[in-house]
Amino acid sequence: MLKRILDYHSGRGIALCRLALALVFLLVLYADPDQPVRSSYEGFVFLGGYAVISLALLAAIWDNWWGDVTLRLPALLLDCAVFLIAIYLTESSSSDFTSPFLSSFIFIILTATVRWGWPGMAIVAGLLSASYLAAGLWLEWAGLDVELYRFGRRGTYMVLLSLILVWFGLQRRVRAVARLDFASEDTGALPVREIADYAIAATGSSCIYMGWWSNEDPHVVLCKVECGDPVLRHLPPEALAAPADVPLALFDRPRRHLLTSDADGRIVARRQTFSSPLVDHFGIAEGLVIPIRSASGTGLLILSGNKAISIDHLAMAPGLAKEIAAALDRQLLSHVSREAAVAHLRTTLARDLHDSVAQTLAGVRFRIEALRAQVRAGADAEAEFDEMKASLSSEHRNLRQMIERLRRTDLEPATVKLAPQMDGVAGELQRNWRAAVRVSTTPADLAVPVGLAYEIQQIAREAVANGVRHGDARHFSIAVTRGASGIDLDIRDDGKGFTGNPPPHPRTLDERARANGGQLAVYEGSAGAHLRISLPDRSEQ
Repeated sequence: MLKRILDYHSGRGIALCRLALALVFLLVLYADPDQPVRSSYEGFVFLGGYAVISLALLAAIWDNWWGDVTLRLPALLLDCAVFLIAIYLTESSSSDFTSPFLSSFIFIILTATVRWGWPGMAIVAGLLSASYLAAGLWLEWAGLDVELYRFGRRGTYMVLLSLILVWFGLQRRVRAVARLDFASEDTGALPVREIADYAIAATGSSCIYMGWWSNEDPHVVLCKVECGDPVLRHLPPEALAAPADVPLALFDRPRRHLLTSDADGRIVARRQTFSSPLVDHFGIAEGLVIPIRSASGTGLLILSGNKAISIDHLAMAPGLAKEIAAALDRQLLSHVSREAAVAHLRTTLARDLHDSVAQTLAGVRFRIEALRAQVRAGADAEAEFDEMKASLSSEHRNLRQMIERLRRTDLEPATVKLAPQMDGVAGELQRNWRAAVRVSTTPADLAVPVGLAYEIQQIAREAVANGVRHGDARHFSIAVTRGASGIDLDIRDDGKGFTGNPPPHPRTLDERARANGGQLAVYEGSAGAHLRISLPDRSEQ
């Protein structure tokens, strides 16, 4: 129960502590026959009045954030005055431990810290320390029975304690809030329910109003959450203008009370009616305004229905705004990352299908034309059919490997010997394209990651298919070596070659090289095509 009463209600806590200190001090003086040492009757009247005023202040600010703000400075001045007058009433050379020096000083300093942050606390501490020392000098000058050494000692402690509290205040300036993570990464709809639940849990509000102006969707999304599922409406953009420079604010329109918080956390009280298109649209009388600015859009969140809301919630509002915006940004980043991954997968799949399935089918068509000529000439085509069957079986295995790679989610850390892989590819290409393909690897036991081996094989397939179809090449030489910076492929054929300045780059081969962080170089000449492809070695060192 105590947590419910005081949590995010520092005004209540300060008022309760003030009342407790006043009553305890009054009781201590009444129980001590030697106190007050001066102005006994007037002292009891004064301290009794302080206790009554403390009780009145507690009642005035209990559920009234406007009263809490407007009375905070007069209350602080009253506490400082009581602190100094209590010194006059209780201090003497023979008294000790009766003066409320330490407890009152700490109470005033912590109050200033909560109300105005470390800058306000530093100012109050400095003025209070100086006033305390001045009071000691005045009592000495007036010839009263005081111990000046004690005043000097306590004044020094006050200055040191003030510096320590200022340092602590500098270390913690931002009010921490809970992290918000959306349960779903789907960005098809604004996660209104989760944002509303997060804000309700943080502030205790019962009604949430929200307006959202997306950077992608021109419509304005309006939402109201009150004891049930969210009620959503979509308005055309001209129906409700996007908020511009709306501050963090706590407002009460019927009473014309408004608190605003700037970028430095300073709270300013104004007697004016808060105005906003969203507030006017819903007819909200009182609430906490939290503007939200994220990469996906601009929003305005208004929390209402909490009669016990206080300026502590306004101090917490910047943290809530940043966390909600960060959660929306994380959701957008996740969505963009998934789209990029899908686009990369589509490009890779299209390239793989082009370099394997499409080229194999083109090779089969190429051989069917040759087979037709043999059948017309009366030659036995049994061996040709067997080779075509072997080629299609090989391509079927390649397709199954591609499907398996798409299903896998691990990073394939294993490596394979490249020479046997390339020998198999060479035999496949010779059957498909009726061309001589010679492959060499240096060193002979060259091992590369599974993914890189697959890319090298696809490059060989595409290079041979291009050479046969576009350059009428019949002989190919493919050399794979480990270079200083990775794996180098040197591919030559006896076809027509590339002409032009600069010579044209085969698009698919160039895309595959760049997708793997490598480079493609094409050498001009009429004696055949000459390609050099450099790929980074992803092997673990």
